[in-house]
Amino acid sequence: MLGGGPAGAAVARALALRGRDVVVLEASAFDGPRYGETLAPECNPLLRELGVWEALASSAVESPGTLSAWGSSALGETDFVTNRHGSGWHVDRNAFDRLLCDAASRAGAVVRTGARATRCEREARGGWRIELGSCEILSGRFVVDASGRNATRLGADDERIVDDVLVAIFVRVVHEREPASDLRTLVESTPDGWWYCAPVPSGQTVATFVTDPPTYANEGIALAEQLVRAPLTCARIGAARILAIHVVQVPSSVRAPAAGADWAATGDAAAAYDPLSGFGIAKALHDARPLAAAVDRALGGDGSALSAYADGVRRAFDAYAAQRRSYYALERRWPERAFWKNRGARR
Repeated sequence: MLGGGPAGAAVARALALRGRDVVVLEASAFDGPRYGETLAPECNPLLRELGVWEALASSAVESPGTLSAWGSSALGETDFVTNRHGSGWHVDRNAFDRLLCDAASRAGAVVRTGARATRCEREARGGWRIELGSCEILSGRFVVDASGRNATRLGADDERIVDDVLVAIFVRVVHEREPASDLRTLVESTPDGWWYCAPVPSGQTVATFVTDPPTYANEGIALAEQLVRAPLTCARIGAARILAIHVVQVPSSVRAPAAGADWAATGDAAAAYDPLSGFGIAKALHDARPLAAAVDRALGGDGSALSAYADGVRRAFDAYAAQRRSYYALERRWPERAFWKNRGARR
């Protein structure tokens, strides 16, 4: 298993429960610059199934709903009180990923942290040869790639189709006097992109400005200027002290195919969605059990389930991509700005 994030940990647990020998290779020690995540209420039954519900509920921050200013300055609200699954959760990603890997370990998987796979290639007689940064070599019959959006190719038949690329500027802030009182997630569009803002369990707040590479490279992004254009976000974090800033590229893409005869991809390594969708973790957890069943069958000599899994990944991505284009098309206030013009051209 390449990667110990939510996707890798959930699949590893499911495979271990089926009696398969599983080794999870996680490059980090769950101490990297991960800036928090909001889990949708639809994750709750999956978290109970994974056996981490009580531990999560005691450590995460409840997310009672979302606020959005998109397409107009009017504020829309989705209240989770009426959601049959209950509230969502604001989580610390390092703590959350560690929690899921602990669940995989309890099921029988071997989880190795600080183990970065530097090379992964097929052996001449079948199976895989995996080289670690420590010059250690592992071998295995099957590889599940859960290494994220920037996963490497595992063969000639392994391609990635990119639908869009965004740039996300993560900002972690602390409120000097008292933590933010509004626990709802906030999304607010601006002329050059959009803001996401949510609390995290530490009492800090994470704000993310999302734009595209041409705007970021050609015009430059001054966060203070972008905050002025986002009055709702500014009201939440304008007086807070910035602790850290982290910039990453965020491609929206799909693996084609998402599985082969002796490998499969899951999570963002299979299909990476726009962060606006909020589907990432829910998708990873939802896909874990069917993928584990397909891998188990493939190891038993029946690869048909892997083909069905790959087809399902592609269908889900195509449906998401159409929905994504429709949602971006709702914002028509700045048709001349490069960010929205580029998104509008995809309608």
